[in-house]
Amino acid sequence: MLLRWLCYHVEVTLARWTRVRDLLIPTVIVVFSVLANAAPTVEIKAKTQLSLGRVKLRESGYVEVTGLLVDKLTNDGIPGQTVTVTINGASESPTTQPDGSFHAMIPADPGQIEVVLGYPGGHLLDRADPLKITTDPAKQQVELSIAKVADDPAGAKVRVTASGEDGIISLDLELAVAPQNSDTFHTLPGHAVTNEPFLLARNDTGGPGMFRLRATFAGDGRSQRASKEVLIELASSTTTTMTLESTKVAYEDNLKITGSVTDDDHHPVAGAAVTLTSGDRRLAQGTTADNGTYKFSVEGEILGAGTTTLQVQADPGRSYVKPSRSDPQDVKVSTPQPVPVSYTVAAFVATGLAAAAFFLARKKPWQRLRRQAPPAEVASEQGEVEVGAGGLVVAKPGIVSTLRRAADDGFSGVVRDTVRGRPIGEAVVRLIYGDTEREVRTSADGNFAIEKLGIGEWQAEVAALGHVTERFAVTIPHRGELRGVRVDLVPVREKVFQLYRRAAEPVLPEARLWGIWSPRQIVDHVRTKRPTPALAELTDFVEEIYFSPRPAAEAMLQQASERVDKAIHERARAGR
Repeated sequence: MLLRWLCYHVEVTLARWTRVRDLLIPTVIVVFSVLANAAPTVEIKAKTQLSLGRVKLRESGYVEVTGLLVDKLTNDGIPGQTVTVTINGASESPTTQPDGSFHAMIPADPGQIEVVLGYPGGHLLDRADPLKITTDPAKQQVELSIAKVADDPAGAKVRVTASGEDGIISLDLELAVAPQNSDTFHTLPGHAVTNEPFLLARNDTGGPGMFRLRATFAGDGRSQRASKEVLIELASSTTTTMTLESTKVAYEDNLKITGSVTDDDHHPVAGAAVTLTSGDRRLAQGTTADNGTYKFSVEGEILGAGTTTLQVQADPGRSYVKPSRSDPQDVKVSTPQPVPVSYTVAAFVATGLAAAAFFLARKKPWQRLRRQAPPAEVASEQGEVEVGAGGLVVAKPGIVSTLRRAADDGFSGVVRDTVRGRPIGEAVVRLIYGDTEREVRTSADGNFAIEKLGIGEWQAEVAALGHVTERFAVTIPHRGELRGVRVDLVPVREKVFQLYRRAAEPVLPEARLWGIWSPRQIVDHVRTKRPTPALAELTDFVEEIYFSPRPAAEAMLQQASERVDKAIHERARAGR
């Protein structure tokens, strides 16, 4: 009896705990779901900048003031915003035009006046720094214009033209220059005279690139102060060298080729794309190292028996560093030697083993013996996809298709985002072969298809707003591997954050935290470490690109790379 009584109470207790468990688990899941969905939304505002155009005294004691309100990052005008123009306490609030310009007429007493421009900010737009200037609107208004006259072996010939109420005038100017993505100007030696060309040398700017050139006239008793800023490209040619290990090579051996790429200032050009060619044939491709050197190894069989002319083409990939070619050189490849019978038998055996391995790799019979992974270890289709490299992922043709000759002339598949694995609609898929070009846009589900392509190697380009453009080659016809392909595009904001890693990772307590902390935690931590000016500027740039709701333009990658290099060099100089 006692034993029955104990068994009864144990069963009742277990039943009660089971009911509590069944109620508790769903409640915990709901609570965590609510907390996850309640994450704060970070809103990044665009930075703005004001510039003053004209301050001129008009009739009836009014002063005309013009200016611009632009996006500081892109330099695009911002329309439909209200700015404040104040002269000696009197204010007017004009609205910016489609190009970001504004115009105000304000009464003022004769003589020196203080003009103050202000913009308080708006939706997704940050407040602009106030702009103040003291001038006499009764003096002659001077307008400056800057133009590049011609390229020069040492830089560029530039002319500054000044015009006033009486036409072209001659003035002494002060010149300053800064990199395209920097606000730090340094004054160029000497003074320039308007209307006369002067040399803007690469030695004064630190090398080739895009630079902000600012010309300033300090003003005098007759004319107002004037300033003008433009973007100037300082280009440099390159020299590509090529050295052959030997001018004679056996048909069965490899030919080693080395060389270098340098610019006009004898500096190495790193990261340049180099291509080894023989006539219209591309034999090998690569990139130059940090010291501007490259090397190739080409089989004599690829060159073909006889005399072959080789040449290396170098393309730095930057508009201001020009491509170049090496001098052509001839190499003689000997005729092939007979292959021993034993080699032939070994080749047949190796072919048979390779075929068997191919069929086994496709069937994968060993997977039947593998224990199935628990559900927690299986990747979720709804989860985030780790950021990887973009590019073309070809389809896997059937076994029968691989045995048939290539006959398919179509190209189809899906374009997707590498971060979330989602299809990208309205992506542009463009194929180019000689003078022929075919282009389609993906549907809402990311799918595309191009049929009846001509025979040959087509150059493909896949682009989408806010993503890095992918380029690759597709050969027509094919055996089905270009049906149902996947083209992965990396978001520009993710690529920018990858570049940021080089500068920000050394600031973290441990390098492994890069894969653990969120981007927001990393950016906030870098700020707390009182970074160098370049790293602080880079962090602001990355925050605006990564967290902004606006898609980032692909052109931002070049700016991000340059800012990262600047931050790393500045930290090295500071000994950090």
